Amino acid sequence: MKIGIIGLGLIGGSLGRQIIKNTSHTVYGYDISEDAMLKAQMLNAYHERLDTEAEVIDLDILIVALCPEATIKTIRELAPRMKKGGIIIDTCGTKRKVVAAMSELEDMYPDVGFVGVHPMAGREFSGISHSTATLFEHAYIILTPIRTDLESEEKVRAFFLETGCEGITVASAATHDKIIAYTSQLAHVVSSAYIRNPLSETYLGFSAGSFRDMTRVAKLNPDMWTELFTENKDNLIACIDDLRNRLGEYRDALSGGDDVKLKAILEEGTRMKEAAEKMRREVK
Repeated sequence: MKIGIIGLGLIGGSLGRQIIKNTSHTVYGYDISEDAMLKAQMLNAYHERLDTEAEVIDLDILIVALCPEATIKTIRELAPRMKKGGIIIDTCGTKRKVVAAMSELEDMYPDVGFVGVHPMAGREFSGISHSTATLFEHAYIILTPIRTDLESEEKVRAFFLETGCEGITVASAATHDKIIAYTSQLAHVVSSAYIRNPLSETYLGFSAGSFRDMTRVAKLNPDMWTELFTENKDNLIACIDDLRNRLGEYRDALSGGDDVKLKAILEEGTRMKEAAEKMRREVK
């Protein structure tokens, strides 16, 4: 197949490298940055430069690996140029707004397939220089189908499994955004808030794995995450409020000298962590 990738940052670049490493598909790449294009070429993230004016019509799959607003703008521009049976997918970390735009485009261009995709892998770094050819190996891919386009969904499912991804999860855009607010976005908020304590400047010699784990995702792309947080603010605010209430339980137990209560909530956390780990092992 002919695969186009627009946006050769960490996600798009890693996808291109993994596709080339694990399949025989031809990858056409494009990024607005010529520096990114050069680095992507050196890292074998694409075979040929994608001419969005001339070559989009020949693509079997077009992957748009940009932030949500830029993704919507791009797919609106390129959907009319896709061939019959071609598929457009996005890789955005929030889905409701992008999927709504794709749904509108599906009405306008019924011969083109649209599938929302969120690869569940990443790093604390951004940009093509930090891409890898193994980022999505053993990672899950969340599909958010547009209505009931089962043919496009199955084609995209098979494609990502072929590239080496671990498995596929299917969810509506609303379900995706609600759960991602907890599993991903809240973790970034907590990590960012945690590192902002002035004591972080004097941690050296007083920390082990816990500090490293808690602060890993505090190093992020502020522009991208501001857009993602804002688009999903209803779900993320609910998660922050829930966490604030739970933190209050620990504070109240400590300030009240209630060791029984403190031990009970710590034990509850341990049990829930063990249950989550058991579920993960059973799925594998």
